[in-house]
Amino acid sequence: MNEPMLEKLLNAKKYQDVCPDTVRRVWAECREKYKRPKEAERAAREALHGITGAFLTPGEAKRCADALCEWAAQGRDDAGLERILAQHASTRERLPLSRMDALYEKIFAIAGRLESVLDLACGLNPLYLGARGIRTVGLDISGQSVNLVNNFAASCGAPVRAVCADLLCEGAIPEERFDLALLFKALPLLERQRAGSAAAVMSRANARALAVSFPPRTLGGRDVGMERHYAEWMEARVPEGFAIAGRFADGNELFYILKEEHTLP
Repeated sequence: MNEPMLEKLLNAKKYQDVCPDTVRRVWAECREKYKRPKEAERAAREALHGITGAFLTPGEAKRCADALCEWAAQGRDDAGLERILAQHASTRERLPLSRMDALYEKIFAIAGRLESVLDLACGLNPLYLGARGIRTVGLDISGQSVNLVNNFAASCGAPVRAVCADLLCEGAIPEERFDLALLFKALPLLERQRAGSAAAVMSRANARALAVSFPPRTLGGRDVGMERHYAEWMEARVPEGFAIAGRFADGNELFYILKEEHTLP
């Protein structure tokens, strides 16, 4: 009786860019929680609406695609790359590129030797990493972001690829070994959807170092104790076999770099 409602959600235009596994997961969770199918459907739509709120708007996606074409055709300069990255909120807040370069230089200096990156909940971040020649695999539940990353790689031969995958679903995280896994501002979002999931995702990332970040202030810039809260949360959940190798603030982000204990001096 309930499966037609799942098909309805999967085929809904407003969710066409959402990872199908995410739609199935949200529906299963709501179906288990609510006895009445209509209540489950309403709750699932509310949950999916909250998830898609961080996606690129159609206008942003088009501007990004146009900027990608222009960048690939006209020299692949940093100014063009910056215009591309400015279309997504998560990369826009780390611009300009000079600041982004400095941020990654700091991360890489702590993480150590680097040849491969796993970018979890990646957004458009693999575009930056690929443009800097870093082999990257990105995972995201936004089909738009995944397509933009893969189109970028096809247009310029950058060593990146993206996969539409839900970090809360079994088997989503690749078993391949990476030098560094990124989880930028993703852990609080995962934890709100399912308690305990953030620590589980960190433990499943097959990398010798992790770089995770948290928002230390509200979107309006208010200091309401978020940095202290997330610092205490993170330091109580360092995955087994890892240790904190570095912590620093940059802009509106608090970063932790974790490394396998046996790699530390």
